[in-house]
Amino acid sequence: LHSIIIINCAICNMNSSNPDAKDLTDGGVVGHLTFSIPSDGINKSTPLKIRLNLAATDDENQGENETNTGFVMWPSAVMLSHHLAKNPRIWRGDDTPNGDVMELGAGCGLAGLTAAALLQNDAGNDDKVTFTDYNPSVLKNLRRNILLNEFDVDHEVLGLDWFDQQSGGDGGEVASEREENTWVDMEGNSHGQFRLVLGADLIVCSNDADLVATTVDSSLMEGGIAVILGASADVRFGVSDFPDACRSLGLTVRVDENILEAYEGTGEEDGSQKQLVDGLELGGYNQRACTYGHDFTMFTINKPITSS
Repeated sequence: LHSIIIINCAICNMNSSNPDAKDLTDGGVVGHLTFSIPSDGINKSTPLKIRLNLAATDDENQGENETNTGFVMWPSAVMLSHHLAKNPRIWRGDDTPNGDVMELGAGCGLAGLTAAALLQNDAGNDDKVTFTDYNPSVLKNLRRNILLNEFDVDHEVLGLDWFDQQSGGDGGEVASEREENTWVDMEGNSHGQFRLVLGADLIVCSNDADLVATTVDSSLMEGGIAVILGASADVRFGVSDFPDACRSLGLTVRVDENILEAYEGTGEEDGSQKQLVDGLELGGYNQRACTYGHDFTMFTINKPITSS
């Protein structure tokens, strides 16, 4: 059983022989978090460490600009990372074809970094982790976070615009020119699909349901799994429409509601329940104080195998 411990600390002095290390301290880093994940690897007594920079934007209306949501540490990312750590069959790919992993709308990159740390600890696993987002400054911070963690896992950071994956409307021309079974980055380059797609708090506006569903469909290989976790429908537009948007594309969807409630009363012996609650509060979630005082909904999406 894995669990996630999240410890808040001040910005550290980050010395490294990496020639790009200077970029870790440049560009408005306003906070630094260290994530400790107990490992099931060879040395179980040594937890995995994930370091995370929080960056600022120059936009005075950051909180009201949806392109700046990637600068925020969302509690859904903590919940998704905790779910990943407790379910190794997902990140190992036990139930999917061989392939790689992508975090969609990665933001600070917690879920993807968690997957990378777990994969690195899995002997013989050489799966690649790709981090995607829309905002160039967010992509820069993702690169900082990857450098900060010095993973040996193969990885890549790419710009991805959900509109570019659509077959009509904005991005339709790009989508129509895309090769079959690929998705397209913001430079117009096509890329292969993934066995696992992760996403936290992607659905905020009413049209996000269709945009995210189409993007998942374009980026997920047949037989693959996507895990999309976010705030519940009572506080997010589009969440209730997402399952039908996926099913209209031929995807199968399992909906699990009240994810946090389901964890209550579990993990008391090993302390993982308290660690989850502490982590969520560090991510800005405080149910008692009604700060993000909602539960979470998780969508587990499968893409049926249709090709021979």
